[in-house]
Amino acid sequence: SQTRGVIDPSLAPPSLHRAEGQLLERSNPITRVSDEESWHLLQRAQIGRIASARGGEPDIFPVSYVCDGESIFFRTAADSRLRLEADGKPVAFEAAGQLGTDAWSVVALGSLRTLDETHDQELLNQLPILDFAPDEPYVWMQVTTTSVRGRRFIITSSTT
Repeated sequence: SQTRGVIDPSLAPPSLHRAEGQLLERSNPITRVSDEESWHLLQRAQIGRIASARGGEPDIFPVSYVCDGESIFFRTAADSRLRLEADGKPVAFEAAGQLGTDAWSVVALGSLRTLDETHDQELLNQLPILDFAPDEPYVWMQVTTTSVRGRRFIITSSTT
């Protein structure tokens, strides 16, 4: 069995229990998680996706991010298509992970804005963020969330 995504045993859901070294499956393979657990999952992951509308068509951008409270922060190039097309507009943010047969996905809805305050940027620069696109000059952007929803999934093998 190949494991993909976030590999962190602390992300195993409380509804799974260990018995003789084995994880026991829940009765329902798809379960909703609370807002609190959704934020916990978002705070533990590092890579997500921003979905926005581009000329009436959907578009998705991968980002590395950090959470603070109920906001999501990420860096992007000052002249990036994401910033130019989505700044000040509604967006969806999604992060997901998998550990063995347990997977999760959290979607946050909100609006996107560029942080212009030097003080905010200096504080954010101190946060631990994966830097897989070290574009200079960059800007920090914030997703101010209006709602969050999360799901956990038990991956079962299909029998055909």
